[in-house]
Amino acid sequence: KMQEHLIVDGNNALHAIPEFARELKLDRTRARESLLHFLEPLQVMGGYLLSVVFDGKGGPQSVSKHRGIEGYTVIYSSSVEGADGVIERMLMGATQPERIVVVTNDGLIRNCAYAHGSTAMRVEEVAKRLDYAIESSKSIRKDSKPSTRPFDSFENKIPFPD
Repeated sequence: KMQEHLIVDGNNALHAIPEFARELKLDRTRARESLLHFLEPLQVMGGYLLSVVFDGKGGPQSVSKHRGIEGYTVIYSSSVEGADGVIERMLMGATQPERIVVVTNDGLIRNCAYAHGSTAMRVEEVAKRLDYAIESSKSIRKDSKPSTRPFDSFENKIPFPD
């Protein structure tokens, strides 16, 4: 199976998930870290290439690995471009856009993904993929020796409004 690349609109996700939206009002940096940790199982257990794009901190664009995890990139846009611009540029530059899934509830970014041959998914749908990645890894782990990884007992318990 070809690896899918999930590009997450970080700020949009923070506002779409009630638990993170509340945390965002208190501490933006902590809310971002919570979201990044929440998404980890998608890369580590689900095997997705994962990029989370946030609006920048007022400087030039920065790109880093989340906790040194290969295949999990965190991007802060430049103050000029914004996260939406970074996502659009990633879509325009993609050699295999059909392997990209943009995760956002922003209609303009979703349309941009479709226009470039990619697909889009609502933030709420990612929670379902997380559940699947976590459940799949639990069934695999039953047959193997226990791990000491911090998210072994991770469960997605974030409530979504209907």
